[in-house]
Amino acid sequence: MATTSTSYSGTFAPVQPDGTIFTIRDPLEEARELLRQAARLPFHANRPQAWQAAFRQAVTDARSAIRHHIWIAELPDSPLNRAETLEPRLLPKVDQQREEHDLFSRKIDELVEEAGAPGDVDIWKMIELSEQAILLEMALARHHNRLTQLVFETTHRDIGEAG
Repeated sequence: MATTSTSYSGTFAPVQPDGTIFTIRDPLEEARELLRQAARLPFHANRPQAWQAAFRQAVTDARSAIRHHIWIAELPDSPLNRAETLEPRLLPKVDQQREEHDLFSRKIDELVEEAGAPGDVDIWKMIELSEQAILLEMALARHHNRLTQLVFETTHRDIGEAG
């Protein structure tokens, strides 16, 4: 049975039999990093619009990365579609991944919209939007973990290992 490694924000990475860590490159990594950066932006009470502009840019860039991830997942030869084809027993997890794509699209669109909403920017708005960015980043980490597990189970299972 493979062991695992976990890093910041719960990124799951199974350890392969040769001791190397199994990872997959995915635009969600970029989205998660951008959301972390957005949540950590300094807020200066005398320059709230500077914070708002930087936050909005970071979450807009994160939205692009999330959309790229979703686009890749919809390709016929995507890891998600391969998992569904090669391991039908994983269909419930594959379906969960696809359902989350709609949720992530809505959440990031709402965050971008709120970040650019007209009106006064104050410390409370900064806290609220930063919390939303953190919560979305955590959800993306869980999503990425599940995708990593699906790909690992589909492509790197030992022959004869119980399913």
